[in-house]
Amino acid sequence: MWCAGNQLQYLISRSFIKVLICVLGVVNSQSYAQSISVAAAANLNGVLDAIVQQYTKQTGVPIKVVYGSSGHFYQQMTQGAKFDIFLSANEEFVDRLVTQGASSGSGVIYARGRLVLLVSQKSKIRPSADMQDIKQAIRDGRLTKFAIANPALAPYGLAAKQALQQLGLAQLLQPILVLGGDVGQTMLFIKSEAAQAGMVPWSIIKTSPNIKEDEYFLIPEKSHQPILQKMLLFKDANSQARLFYEFLQTEKIRTIWRQYGYE
Repeated sequence: MWCAGNQLQYLISRSFIKVLICVLGVVNSQSYAQSISVAAAANLNGVLDAIVQQYTKQTGVPIKVVYGSSGHFYQQMTQGAKFDIFLSANEEFVDRLVTQGASSGSGVIYARGRLVLLVSQKSKIRPSADMQDIKQAIRDGRLTKFAIANPALAPYGLAAKQALQQLGLAQLLQPILVLGGDVGQTMLFIKSEAAQAGMVPWSIIKTSPNIKEDEYFLIPEKSHQPILQKMLLFKDANSQARLFYEFLQTEKIRTIWRQYGYE
């Protein structure tokens, strides 16, 4: 009887352990399924981190954000890359995905971006509305590299290209133009002195505490097409992603966008 009892206890224990493993496996898979994956334009680095941190603190929901150029993300998504939410730096890439049937809804414009002319600290170039010192700096050798993001991939790069044309600088700067893969890399060119000047989002200036007011100039919006940033919820996104997508549209979050240089 003693041996039979021990054997019965052993079988019960094994059964309990198997059930426990299954339960833990289901819990872990549910937690993983309810995490949120976000593809975000590089100009959002900083402001979106703050929003995500706030949301995760409130809800406990993990959010993974990958930053890059909107054009690169669009290419990846059309080739099968999976995300729950896409925050683009323009409308076009989102609208294309909507047309292709990838979305839940037509997307939402969440921010209006601004562009600035930024000069490096060692360049001694004076940014101004008339761009006269930019022209002089080319002639006297202070300006040998001018950086913008790749216009084919980055909406802020396209806006920079349009602004240079409107300001009559496109041909003058063409020989010394360098293209960043996204606005983050463009900013790195200027901060590292690899380029003495360039055009970057105002939001990046807002998150860079060491930049002085006399090192940049806010480009008038009439110099380029409006930078309307649009986001998209994919149709197969999980329920937590849907809640976060709605959270990004609240007045509380609009206030944060404005604090970081968006309109």
